[in-house]
Amino acid sequence: MMAFVERIVRMLGKGGAWLVIPLNLVVLYEVFIRYVLNRPTDWVYDTAWMLFSALFLLGGGWTLQEGRHVRIDIILNALPGRVRLVWEIFFYVVMLIPIMAILSWKGVEYASYAWRMGERLSTTTWGFPSAPVKTMIPLGFSLVLVQGIVELIKNLRKLKQGRV
Repeated sequence: MMAFVERIVRMLGKGGAWLVIPLNLVVLYEVFIRYVLNRPTDWVYDTAWMLFSALFLLGGGWTLQEGRHVRIDIILNALPGRVRLVWEIFFYVVMLIPIMAILSWKGVEYASYAWRMGERLSTTTWGFPSAPVKTMIPLGFSLVLVQGIVELIKNLRKLKQGRV
């Protein structure tokens, strides 16, 4: 089951990473159209933040899986291996898993409301529905949550087996 979760997290993270290409193209288009042709658009801002949001949210779990999230390595690396492992277990149990669970739950409420109300973005005349991008919020936090649970299980196994 853990391997399945990790495959899904990796697949969605890598898929989300490809969003950097259309994100860059959209921004490049806006720069050209605005500064060369003096004809700014009103849809690029919304498109860019939606693409970046999806990129960021889909990549969170994969980033955790790869051990690439920001941490205070200078302190952690100074700790003995077993202490570092216990600290990581503590962090997952007390911080990461509860916070991601709350953010996932609240994200579901937030996205559900957007779907029920038929919310649309009001920042431009484009009026794109906001629910699809708001749905990325609980999805992204849930990916970090399930990957955090996988990492916790791995660390508990390491601790139990004495592999530090």
